[in-house]
Amino acid sequence: MESFGIPGAALTPVLSAIAKEIIKKAQSRWNPTELEKSLKAAIKAAQDEEKKRLQKGLFSYCDDKKTADFLAKVFKCSTVKQELEKPLTDKFPDIPNLIAAFTQIAQDLKISLNEVGLKPWLWTFSNTYFQKSPAYIRYKTTKENYFNQIKIHSEKIHFAGIKVSGEDRDISEQLVKIFVMPDVIKEENNTQPIITSNDAYIAANTLLINSPIQQMVILGEPGSGKSTLMQYFALDFASNAEHDLLPILIQIRDLAKYVENNILSYLQEIIPKKYNLTDIPNGFFDYWLKQGKALILLDGLDEIADENKRREVVRLLYSFIKDSQYAQNRVIITSRPAEYERYFFKTNEFPHYIIQPFDEPKINLFIDKWHNSRFPDLVESDRWQTSLKNVLNSQERIKLLVQNPLLLTLVCLIHRYDVYRLPQKRHHLYEAAVKTLLMSWDMNKAEPLDQRLIYVKPDDLQRLMEQLAYWIHSQKSQADINSSTIVERREIVDKLSQDIKNLRQIELYQAKQEAEKFIKYISARSGLLNEQGQECYAFGHKTFQEYLCAQEIDYRRQNDDDFGIVLEHIKDHLHDPHWREVLLLLIVIQKPKPIAKAIKFILDLDTDKPELYHHNLLFAASCLAEDPKDLRTVENEPSSQILRELANLEINPDLDEEIRSQVFLSFCNLSQTQFAKSALQILSDNEANIDEQRMQQYLSKL
Repeated sequence: MESFGIPGAALTPVLSAIAKEIIKKAQSRWNPTELEKSLKAAIKAAQDEEKKRLQKGLFSYCDDKKTADFLAKVFKCSTVKQELEKPLTDKFPDIPNLIAAFTQIAQDLKISLNEVGLKPWLWTFSNTYFQKSPAYIRYKTTKENYFNQIKIHSEKIHFAGIKVSGEDRDISEQLVKIFVMPDVIKEENNTQPIITSNDAYIAANTLLINSPIQQMVILGEPGSGKSTLMQYFALDFASNAEHDLLPILIQIRDLAKYVENNILSYLQEIIPKKYNLTDIPNGFFDYWLKQGKALILLDGLDEIADENKRREVVRLLYSFIKDSQYAQNRVIITSRPAEYERYFFKTNEFPHYIIQPFDEPKINLFIDKWHNSRFPDLVESDRWQTSLKNVLNSQERIKLLVQNPLLLTLVCLIHRYDVYRLPQKRHHLYEAAVKTLLMSWDMNKAEPLDQRLIYVKPDDLQRLMEQLAYWIHSQKSQADINSSTIVERREIVDKLSQDIKNLRQIELYQAKQEAEKFIKYISARSGLLNEQGQECYAFGHKTFQEYLCAQEIDYRRQNDDDFGIVLEHIKDHLHDPHWREVLLLLIVIQKPKPIAKAIKFILDLDTDKPELYHHNLLFAASCLAEDPKDLRTVENEPSSQILRELANLEINPDLDEEIRSQVFLSFCNLSQTQFAKSALQILSDNEANIDEQRMQQYLSKL
């Protein structure tokens, strides 16, 4: 027994007997001698680890004989034997159970345990013992299969249904070929980016390996690339074994729908289905999590529309992440800022980071990568790159829009269809994008007749999608729907059946058959509606859902010739982050006088409540940032009122710092709009009351 630090032969017979007993009970083919050797190796590893850490050992004071006697008693304990059986059935020993058994036996023998050293001793012992068991071979094999499946699922970005002219295939791109790492900065210190490298691999290492930060929240505006970033991290860590972390990518909206409300059981039950893994060991994810060897990627907190459900999921996530068994893992949570509450994850525990818009070098890098991936001929690739860059350089507003990676991707696609007519405003870009996504609806003539739409015509597609988007976006009010973007197939069929019946004046059974085909067409060929798990569907990106929802409200306004419909939606949803983008788009697509009327309506709401007044003013400023046409900054125009009241907040010394920060952004967002000059003038008029450095930033921006 000297080989593992305990003199004498006292423990050898005990371990030999226990090994035989465990193998017999577990009906394992493992050799008892090998199991005995594993137990000895595990004891030695635990003792060696103690020496490295200069710890006292298991006991505050105990000679070697008492140590051997104690361990002999421990290994005869039924609880300990049950835990030692687990690796023979693909499970990892439960450390809390072992701690309880060790503690109880020490009390019975009146031995004082070293409580500080007990858990690390048991962890090293259990892990060494497990890694020498047949189960560990299965775990390693499963890990390899898991990595391969992640690579299969994450290596491509699909743009379903968009076809390049002259080709009859869906576009998909290799993620690593087109991915451009965005700059990510710490929220409270926007001068020091945590990652800036265009080398995505280096940037990933900087953020996830070399950073001392274990857990973080990454916030990003719609289309800023949050999900693509998480997909890249999952792919990168599955592809590079030297990282030594197990990536676990979870769509939070899927987790929210999981009835068990248990993250570990979700991982064990749902993730294998997602990645087509069969015969996965029961404790697979738990093992890596308890080692602190997991990278948990929690994507899209904002996609849970119901506020109560969102809070419930936040509590679930926080409890899991901070569980003492799992607290050593690296965790990233993503969300849109508008749907994120500051109390969800405190910044002292979860530093918050902001995804930055693409600057010009990143835009150009993406354009280069995109076209190099699309064109084998480098000369042709360079010609298309130059063409698109020239278009962007000649259209400053659209150049600002493509700082958003989603819109930049869409611009690259649209550019293939109409090289010189990229839209200037984002709602026009969304319009062009939707038309692009729907234009391939009838290109494939080879499909069987019974799969083709009979009643719905090409001109009906957007109309039906607008109605569907509004209905889905409004599901937040229904208790059984937790996400605005995820809806069960049967519910969509019921909704579309009624819309198609009314639109085409056909029988309900005919409309239902058409609805089934419509879903298949749209999900397979446009990319606007995608299948999300079994019998569930969602808009491919919430931006499309919001744009089409705004279009539906405007259609009703036009159909009834009643602008009150617009104002009613503003009144009902102005303070709901879920509707923010919808309302902004709804307002900006109106004509100048209705836009002014809508903005004035917003400014006049709840003026007696300071917190709502600030919200309304800042929202109105966001409307100006959309650069609505023909609004001029003259007296009594809402734009003048907004600028004056923003300036009053800017010079108010008692203003809350969060509001002050939003005021600064509101002014800066007017850059390159018709209001920039007036904004700078009113700030200059108040320069004496504005911090000098802050004023310089305004001058630079405006």
